[in-house]
Amino acid sequence: MRKHFYNSLIAFFGGLFGVSVIFIAFYLISEVGAFENPFLLTPLGIFLYYLFVISLIEEGTKFLLIKRDIGQHPYGFLLGLGFGIGESILIHPLTEYGGVFERRTPAILLHIITAGLISYAIKKNKPIAGFLVAIALHTGFNLLVNYVATQ
Repeated sequence: MRKHFYNSLIAFFGGLFGVSVIFIAFYLISEVGAFENPFLLTPLGIFLYYLFVISLIEEGTKFLLIKRDIGQHPYGFLLGLGFGIGESILIHPLTEYGGVFERRTPAILLHIITAGLISYAIKKNKPIAGFLVAIALHTGFNLLVNYVATQ
């Protein structure tokens, strides 16, 4: 029982830590180096931005955390929960009381699903397939949200 509790805590806080490292890196890149979207604002450029800058980095971080035994199956979904909650808090600080998690619930669920998928694929010895499917799901989700937001 204790082992499951500790593994659950390690997975959840590993996700929180993982997303905070990503945001610190993005902050340093964008503030210090004046990093901007390297792609044109065309549909292809937006797709490439979501694929390489967002999905690949976020799913790659989850993949590396899970490969390092933080959030191994069956605890991968907890890593995704921590990752999604951490991203929601860092994107929308707690100044907007009450409205943050209602709007971010689909994104939190996406991170739970993709981390669970990656951890399951690693358990079944198909890590690359799980990683690529997670990237495809994340990119598709971001494109859908972008399309809905621009309509």
